Amino acid sequence: MQNETILVRSKYYPDGVEVEKTKIIEFLRPILGFRDYRKFCILNIDKEKNLPFFILQSIDNEKLCFIITNPNTFFKDYSVPVTDEEKEILELKDESKAIIFVIASMTADITNATVNLKGPIVINTTTHKAMQCILINDDYATNQKLPIIKKDEQRQEQNKTD
Repeated sequence: MQNETILVRSKYYPDGVEVEKTKIIEFLRPILGFRDYRKFCILNIDKEKNLPFFILQSIDNEKLCFIITNPNTFFKDYSVPVTDEEKEILELKDESKAIIFVIASMTADITNATVNLKGPIVINTTTHKAMQCILINDDYATNQKLPIIKKDEQRQEQNKTD
């Protein structure tokens, strides 16, 4: 038996992409400022380039999407303390079944990209239920610059050490 799919359109995929209905993520606590949009899917930005960014695409509005990334790709010590209440809402019995993403703000120059470490998205990979958590932690910022170095700056740094 094949899984049912739906065609999801996005500014990144104007012709649409087939997404299995079982892969649709439902936000039980919506993304701040977007309370009317609760169903999303995760799409690749560019499979060939193997970038650490993904598209969180609204199922109901093809113009609404967010660029997301796994924060531990850039911040090894970043962690999200999921509360008992949040675990209950997400039906999260095993924390290893949770995946964490953060929303990125991208610019033409990727070295100026930032992420919102105060508002991570937690997804239960078993139930596909999700929520945006709000962290009360002064160590994290809503616009944390990503530690990305331009290639020419990297070469200059390397030349200094040679």
